Amino acid sequence: MANKAVLPVKYPAITSWQWHATLFSILGEDENAKKWIYSNYIQLRCYNIAEYTTGDEILLCDMMPGSSSLKKCPYLIFSLITKPQIESYCGDVIDFIVKTIDLGGYIYGAFDEARMLCDVSVDYKFSHELFIYGYNMDEEVFYVGDFTFKDKYSYTTVSFEAVKRGFDALSAGEDHVFRDDYKGTRGLYVIQKNTDSKYYDIDPILIKQTIREYLNGEDTKDHFRMLRNRFDDTIFGVDVYDALLKRIDKQLHEEEPDFDIRALHIAYDHKVLMLDRLKYLMANEVIPFDQEMLDDYAEVVEDMLAARNLLVRISVTNEIEAGGRLADHIKSAREKDIEILTKVMNLL
Repeated sequence: MANKAVLPVKYPAITSWQWHATLFSILGEDENAKKWIYSNYIQLRCYNIAEYTTGDEILLCDMMPGSSSLKKCPYLIFSLITKPQIESYCGDVIDFIVKTIDLGGYIYGAFDEARMLCDVSVDYKFSHELFIYGYNMDEEVFYVGDFTFKDKYSYTTVSFEAVKRGFDALSAGEDHVFRDDYKGTRGLYVIQKNTDSKYYDIDPILIKQTIREYLNGEDTKDHFRMLRNRFDDTIFGVDVYDALLKRIDKQLHEEEPDFDIRALHIAYDHKVLMLDRLKYLMANEVIPFDQEMLDDYAEVVEDMLAARNLLVRISVTNEIEAGGRLADHIKSAREKDIEILTKVMNLL
């Protein structure tokens, strides 16, 4: 066992949700992985759901694939280790994480980050996904990627003891990561890179099909209903713009508004990744190079960034009158997004 081991990570291009930040942290700039990434993450969807920590209704917005991306990506080897297995194999979660990292495995799973932040009894739990990619035995810390410990997604360190507290504090029913996917079990995911061989090539047919579904607001999730039951109110593609406007307008007119920027941030990240995809498709001669198209789509990104930043500002200053400008940015992005991606679809 080394005194220190840190697996390679690269700060992710998109950080909206922990699952995306983790996948992009691990795969970084790998050329094989890009072929899978840019063939996917095209469809956008949202639906109303109860926040698992508070029970409040939120508009959950995400790209496809969403949290399943870590399990489905061909360039990651994904293993599920239950808590009884961890205790049987190693006796202690700290020892398990250290040994896993020594074998080249990243750790991902739910921890009570309220207990990690505070070593006293608290009357609530904050179950959140944690990404662990290294350790330092001398300082007794793990290297982690997370949103909780800094003002934004950051790579930082957390003590061994805090990680153990956070892991031990959650029951199987409180592990929202395993609860939905693995029938109420409790444990951790082990993720290893699998990038030495090419398992997936860029797929223009899939890209064209998914862009069409995005532009038409079609139900892409229906392709996967054999895997799990469906939510009834899912909204897809460019119709997500309207759902965002509706939710923001509702927040602006609440007596005590509680602004949630996450849906708008994932929509912004979607445009960032779409612009990167267009550059990649042009660089690899899947579609002809067109600088004007790239410049036009950069305006879509800028509109969504301006909208997101305005919502952050409104949440702090309560400048409700700025809601009109925010809506204008979203409507402008929607119009240009449709126009450009229609051209892309016809080129594919």
